Amino acid sequence: MQQLQNTTLTSVLAHREPLIVGGLVVLAHLALRAADRILIGAFNDDGAYVALGKALAGGLGYRLIYLVGDPVAVKYPPGLPLLIAVPWKLFGTLAGVRATIALLNPLASGAAAGMIWWIGRRRLGAAPAVLGLCAVGPFFLDAVIQYFNIPLSEPYFVCGWATALLLAYRLSDAGPGAARPALAVTLGLVLALTALFRTAGVVTLAAVLVALVLERRPWREVALCAGVALVPLAVWHVVHAAAVARGPLSPLPDETPYWRWLPLDRPSQLLSYAARVLGNNVLGYWRYLGGYLAPSHFVGPTLAAALALAALTGGVRAWRAHTALVATVAAVLATVLLWPYAQARLLLPILPFAGLLAASTLQPAVTGGSVTLRRFTYALLGVVALTVAVRQVGLRRAAEAALASGAAPRPENRSPLYVLAGNSRYIFGVVKWVRANTTAGDRIMADAPAAMYLYTGRKTAAAAPAEPAFAPSVFQVPGRYLAARILADSLTVIVLGIAGSGLEQDIRAVASHCPQVLQRQDGATGVLPAFYRVIRDDKCLRERVLVLPRE
Repeated sequence: MQQLQNTTLTSVLAHREPLIVGGLVVLAHLALRAADRILIGAFNDDGAYVALGKALAGGLGYRLIYLVGDPVAVKYPPGLPLLIAVPWKLFGTLAGVRATIALLNPLASGAAAGMIWWIGRRRLGAAPAVLGLCAVGPFFLDAVIQYFNIPLSEPYFVCGWATALLLAYRLSDAGPGAARPALAVTLGLVLALTALFRTAGVVTLAAVLVALVLERRPWREVALCAGVALVPLAVWHVVHAAAVARGPLSPLPDETPYWRWLPLDRPSQLLSYAARVLGNNVLGYWRYLGGYLAPSHFVGPTLAAALALAALTGGVRAWRAHTALVATVAAVLATVLLWPYAQARLLLPILPFAGLLAASTLQPAVTGGSVTLRRFTYALLGVVALTVAVRQVGLRRAAEAALASGAAPRPENRSPLYVLAGNSRYIFGVVKWVRANTTAGDRIMADAPAAMYLYTGRKTAAAAPAEPAFAPSVFQVPGRYLAARILADSLTVIVLGIAGSGLEQDIRAVASHCPQVLQRQDGATGVLPAFYRVIRDDKCLRERVLVLPRE
């Protein structure tokens, strides 16, 4: 009887563990995020998602209504904007959208953490200490907490990815019967939703289908899963293609389809491109991750390298038994490493899944071998956990100190919190000036254009558009970008927020050739942000700026 009671208690705890872990992640994100200090649009893409949701809720179509001309959005997948459209429709206010996202994002992260815990415990047999540090620990990184709690698709991508893996495991466990087709359909729907929320989900979809084939699943189940997954994507492609054909499209370089960011005119260029970008990205992400784990330039990169090595070893060992997990991690990581530029945000969703593989590598050290080895391993894990935890506190304090003093932190302490809160402070100041000094008819060139629109209602143009690497910059010829946008978008106000930027060079070039076009409004020199009122002189801009030869 006692043995039966112990078995029952263990079973109950095993089923409750994912709920407890998920709940802890939700509570941590609610308690530690800096939502009150980060405005929507501080990352730019988050503002674009919210503006797209507003356009959909208002029946305006899939358009970037914050830009002059309301161009069709060509690179953002529709999942998150459609989700955001719901609170826009229900509440009709930006505050309602913020409150909804503030609830849904932590829930998605918590659900993902719970499923990852279940996979680690039930499928990989990882001990709680190892699994908590390697796979669930990434959810407690300050960078993850801040990025995953603004209107971005990361928490939904991670949740969809984890759900797909869980369903793939369930499909492999199911015996013959009606459950298998139902699981295949459900898996296909989850993969489709994940791809509709984040473009990288297409890679996850392909990797799971390849894993099902390699695992020799019945071809009918694979076909059913693939068909259910691809039909929604095909429907969206047709609908979106029709909208793109109607136009208009934005001429800005950061509003082009993602595939155009790759400098590939023919397949033969892939190897040379990969050679150029792979080394830079590996080094860049190594530094990012090392900085998140420890302040030391030696300890942080060492921990990052150890995690990568453990994940790689785990992937090799787990390939046959956990094909879907290994294939998805490898596919998404390869996509991120081959992307034209390194951005820390892109790495963060991979960490919990790579952590599962790392946990499988470390597991033998805590369950096998001598007592001394097990004690040493647990002590080492404790030291690592303490080091990483202290680093998160240090990053938060460094950001708070820098924001309070106005002095930039040291490069290794330049955390997402500092960047997002600093951008929010800039947005708040510009929005305050715009509201006081412009009318609804003004058209403004500024940084964070989506935020400017959401908080002021003014149509905008990007002052510093993101540009594909390896491509000529729009600021290559000083003055040309600014002059072209003034003429095409009928801009009336220019906001310069970044010293030494391409826009600052453009302003100097336009002021040199057409001195009357830009009239500085604040009267102070050398102080940013700087505001300029545009006095149009089409003849001068066309003849003395736009016709300048390319350098």
